Amino acid sequence: MDYKDILDEIKPTQKEKDKVGEVSNKLLDFLNDKCHVDNIDAQAVLGGSVAKKTYLRGKSDIDIFIAFSLTTDKQDLKKTGLDLAHQCCDVFDAVPNHQFASHPYVTTEIEGFEVDFVPCYRINDGSQLKSAVDRTILHTKYVQANLAEGQNDEVLLLKRFMDMTGTYGSEFKVGGFAGYLCELLIIQYGTFENTLKEASEWRYGHIIDLKEYGTAKNFNDPLICIDPTDKNRNVGAALRLDKFSQFIQSARNYLDSNKKDQYFFPLNKKLDKDNILNEFKRRESNLIAIKFDIPEIPLDTLHPQIKKTSDSLR
Repeated sequence: MDYKDILDEIKPTQKEKDKVGEVSNKLLDFLNDKCHVDNIDAQAVLGGSVAKKTYLRGKSDIDIFIAFSLTTDKQDLKKTGLDLAHQCCDVFDAVPNHQFASHPYVTTEIEGFEVDFVPCYRINDGSQLKSAVDRTILHTKYVQANLAEGQNDEVLLLKRFMDMTGTYGSEFKVGGFAGYLCELLIIQYGTFENTLKEASEWRYGHIIDLKEYGTAKNFNDPLICIDPTDKNRNVGAALRLDKFSQFIQSARNYLDSNKKDQYFFPLNKKLDKDNILNEFKRRESNLIAIKFDIPEIPLDTLHPQIKKTSDSLR
């Protein structure tokens, strides 16, 4: 299949690429100049899909990692990192919002882009890991070094396909494929179509080990993809069995389909409220709906609690 028309729809426009590059550079320049002037042993670097050029149109979130030396005290890292993020927000008229992963980070919106400022440690390999976010810079460097020319487009096709089939996103509420995992799949299999062909034959416990570390035996997950930057981590750990199976079936359906372009755009279900209500009546169904206000906590904390509650009620 010729994917040119699909790529024309999902690739960032030149205007978007220029703008995200301009804003990213301004933020990095401010933070690195500040570190230099204040003699702070840290460096701001761009991470995520923007740095790897694997972001879909309209999803150009900017991830700024403020990497401190390994000798930095953890409390100092948190305090100084958040302070630098706040100063950057002040300069660019942005409102900082605190989030929490392995330690606090700041999210905000600057010139129309969602921006994360993440303090972390500057490491050279996974053995130096001091917090979960530290390896993200290594992920960026690995993908930049190993994604061949033209494979960025293959990643975009895979991400879009997963997004439209409900299998993209490693956050708890989705339980699907992380962006980094998509990139590793393309590095492993070469193209979007070849990835689907391989995935159509996957079975539980399928192993991808790009660096041949041989540590897959330490994991028991639907998909075991050993992190090239950390032999003791499975990049597919967050992938639930239902989403693993859903992707395999979607891949098989796609390969057999005569209307492949439909898999890259939202499905028009043409839902009608009266038809749905009539179907409830026909089935003599009873519906119990529970509505409540949610606390202001991170979504990755909220969704496991909601799932536990719904499981208990059921």
